Formats: sequence, structure tokens, C-alpha cells
Amino acid sequence: MIFSRNLLLVVGFLVHICAAVFSIGYHQCDELFQVFEFAGFKLGFNNAADLPWEFSEQMRSGIQPLIVFITTKALNAITITNPFTIALFLRVFQATLSFITIVKLLTILEKEILSQKLKTWLWAFSLFFWCLPYFHARFSSENFSATLFIFGLVIVLKSSQYRSTLFAYLCAGFLFGISFLCRFQMSFFIIGLFAWLALIKKEQLKFLVVGFFGLLIALATGLFIDQWLYGKLTLTWWNYLDLNLFKDKASAFGKEPIYFYLEESLIQLIPPFSLLIIFSCFAFWKKNLRHVITWVTIPFILLHFFVSHKELRFLFPVLNFLPFMVIYYFQSVKESNNKFVLFFKRRGFLNFAITVNVILLLFFIFKPADNNTHSLKAIYENVEGANPILFYEGNNPYNNAGSLNYFRNTKIKTLDLSMDTLDIKVNTDTYYFSEKFNEGEFIIKNNKKFERIYSNFPIWFSVLNFNGWLDRSFTFSIYKYTE
Repeated sequence: MIFSRNLLLVVGFLVHICAAVFSIGYHQCDELFQVFEFAGFKLGFNNAADLPWEFSEQMRSGIQPLIVFITTKALNAITITNPFTIALFLRVFQATLSFITIVKLLTILEKEILSQKLKTWLWAFSLFFWCLPYFHARFSSENFSATLFIFGLVIVLKSSQYRSTLFAYLCAGFLFGISFLCRFQMSFFIIGLFAWLALIKKEQLKFLVVGFFGLLIALATGLFIDQWLYGKLTLTWWNYLDLNLFKDKASAFGKEPIYFYLEESLIQLIPPFSLLIIFSCFAFWKKNLRHVITWVTIPFILLHFFVSHKELRFLFPVLNFLPFMVIYYFQSVKESNNKFVLFFKRRGFLNFAITVNVILLLFFIFKPADNNTHSLKAIYENVEGANPILFYEGNNPYNNAGSLNYFRNTKIKTLDLSMDTLDIKVNTDTYYFSEKFNEGEFIIKNNKKFERIYSNFPIWFSVLNFNGWLDRSFTFSIYKYTE
């Protein structure tokens, strides 16, 4: 069955919005510490001592913190002060921007796909690949910078299909520059693209110069934004390069072998599908040495293979190009009798792949991105009062090991019930945070009665607690003191 383009677009957009709404929190803590917490510093929620070491080294751009700062001020002005609502607004903004950018890219790339059936698969794969809506909803440096780069790439490719204009290249260059500032590794995407424009497309020098000038304007803009954040002029990209390349600071967080990304990709992209995806990438590169996707992806990936400290998220920007590379490869082997190709083209395998993808897609768009943010949101929205007290046992939900000031209700006082004495005075705004599933509708703690007011799992889930799996999962409830 070939679905209509409009149906794919509508459902694809809804899936992206669902991911933004439900996958609250962050995929990796940098998304919190180096964006929201930096903005919190300028908003007066914390001080420099609360921030991670990257702040004192002045090695992170102020562009995303500025966006959070402006968004917070604007929403506060219309009485929206809940930080989790503000974060939701930013996720919806990011998911929408990513969606629009991918759609623009697909309208260009699909012209290279000859079969209408394969065109439909390209759109479906790009909009519903299980990890992409989740990734697109993250206001992380990896996703934000990738979105800006692809937006600039779309401008360049559209310009090359029609008549190139200096203004188009100026705008694209500016987007490339902002993309670079938000994530300095994007420079290899940019270098690869400019090399393709000069050597393969043989673009006129004036357009390349104007594009580079647009990039310089972005760098100058970033310089002033960083001055706003750090209080003085500083080259964050140079500080980052000096610390991580020349002083090898990143290696302190672990050194991984050169095959790390290949091994992790095979596992995280879910075998046997990961085998098909990775094989398709290598086959695409081999068959399309002059293609722009080859020129931007190979330098970016090679850079990360030879960097000591590796994390799979560093390659997330490449996810945007995988659907096209896979579909393009299948187009090139349409009449092939190769057993490997025939296996993946079987109807049974295709149905299995769709089923697995739908399950993973639903899991990732409806599951919180991290457990901590979910509990912080519940505390912020349920623990009320002028001077509320929140008891806990064991793990402080307001973990002081990391800076959480942007999302913290500073009025709340947390106390470890297992260490504090029986004489602690309570008031009507006293609460208890439990990490035990279905501990009870009412509980007694230190001779004080508490009533459950929130649980992250519905109580009826207890019937599904086979072999105690919920007791071993991250579950929590909030209780309020009752006289």
C-alpha cells in the first residue's frame, strides 16, 4: 500500500509533537547542564560555582543558553513560570524546526529516487524511523546544530538546482556558522560541503566567498553572545579546541577503541536492521563518490573515529541522512539476485521490520528521556506551599551532585527521613517522596500519616507486577502529610 504524501506529513508531524510532549528531560546531561543551567546563571537562578567545569573554561557557546534565556523571559512575561512548561515549549519548537527542515531536504533528495514506491518509503523511513522523532525533539547541541546545517544545505542545494544567488549563499553561510558555534564538530560537515561545492559542483568562487563571509558574520555574532554569557570577549571554539585537542581533556572521560562506533552502531540500531543500515552506508559511499551526502558524512564520521573520547550521540547528526542512503542503495540493487539483498527485500522481513520499528517508535516517543526529570516535574507541580518540606529515604530527589537550579523549586526543603530525628516539626505543607511501587494509599512515617497524591504509574499497574519487575523499575510516588 502506498500512502499519500499528505497523510505521511500529517502523521509524521503528530509523531514529532508527541515525542516533544512526552519524552521529557534530556538524553544526555549536557543537554541540561550546558544549556538550561547556563541560561539559569544569566537569569539569576544559580551562580558560576554551581555550573559544570565547561563554564569556567569558557568553552561552550552562549547561543542555546540565550534562546532559553529569551524564551524564559518572554513566557514569564505572560505568567508562564513553570520551567517544565518552558522546556516543553522549546522541545516543541525544536521538533517542529527539525521536522520542517527534514521535509525540505526530502523534497530535494527524492528527485534522485526514480520509483514512486521507493519515494514513499523514503518519506516514511525519514519521518518514522524509530529514533529520529525522539532525536528531533531534543534541544541538544547535536540536534540543534544538525538542524541548522541541514537548513543551510537545503538552501545551497536549491540554489544549485536553479540559479545561484549571493544572498542564498550568505544565508547558508550564516547558518553553517551558527551550527559550528553550537557544536564545533560540525566544522567537518561544513568543510566537506565547501569541498564538494568547489571540487565537484565547481561553484563560482564569488558564491563560495560570500558563503564564507556569511559564516564569518555568524562567528562575530557568536563572539558578542559569548561576551553576554561569560562577561568578557572569548573564543569559545578555540578554548574547546585547545582543551580537548591540545590538552586532551576529553580523554579524562574515557578512551574508546577505534572500532567503538561500528560496534555500538551494530548494537544500538538493532540487529539485523543495523547490519543493513551500516552496509547500505558503505555501499552508498562506494557507488556515489561524487554525491554531496558522501562528502559531508565521511569527513564527519572519520573525525569521530580518531578522537579518543567517543559517545554514540556524537554521530547523531548523521541519522538524518541514513534513510536516504538506505533507500538509494536499494534503488541501485533493484534487479540484484544477491542473496543478502533478496533476504532484506522479502515481504516477511519487511513486515517484521515495520512491526519492530513501530514498537520502538512508540516506546521512545512516549517514554521520558530520563527518570530524574520526570520526578522533578512531579515534585515541582505537586509539592506546594510557602515553606514546603519533602521527606525522602535514601536518594535525595533534588540531587546536589549536579546543578539542577533551573528546574528546582528553591522553596522546597528536602530532609532524609532515615537520618533525621523524630522531633522534626511538620506543617500542612509536608510531603514524602517514595521510590517503592504501590507502597500504599496511606503510609505512616515517623509516626506521621501521609496520603498519596501522585504516582508515576497508575495503581492498577500492580496487577502487571509479575515477578516484582515494577519493584525493580524506577517508580515513585508523592505523599502529603495528613492530620
